[in-house]
Amino acid sequence: MLNKKIVFFIFFAVVFIGSIFADDRIRFALEITGINVNQGRIYVKIYSNDRDYRNDIPYAAYVLESTSQSIVYSFDILEGEYLIALFQDTNNNGILDTNFLGFPREPVGLSNYSGGIPGGFNRQKIPINSSSNRVTINLGRV
Repeated sequence: MLNKKIVFFIFFAVVFIGSIFADDRIRFALEITGINVNQGRIYVKIYSNDRDYRNDIPYAAYVLESTSQSIVYSFDILEGEYLIALFQDTNNNGILDTNFLGFPREPVGLSNYSGGIPGGFNRQKIPINSSSNRVTINLGRV
């Protein structure tokens, strides 16, 4: 009888500990189009909520090389809603340059963007989950 209790306890412990460390990460593909080939790196920032977006605290960030007119970059991420912002640093200074009105002077891209003035996190966020695991963002001028 003692052996069955020990086996049950070990089984329960393994299942419980496994559930603590398991997460809902999925493989996500970000396709970037409209790239100026070999004219500066592409900076990608992914935000998970409005506060972090407003304070420029990304959930994840990547720097990609501009080796072709379009690239697909895949990474693992937790399921959820995210805003993806990117720009191509054509003058290689590591920052997004803007004009005196604050409009970008370098190519930019934003998730769920259809033109005009961007609407913030809640308007630009996209769902990322097992059925929505790819997005295409075009670099351009605002």
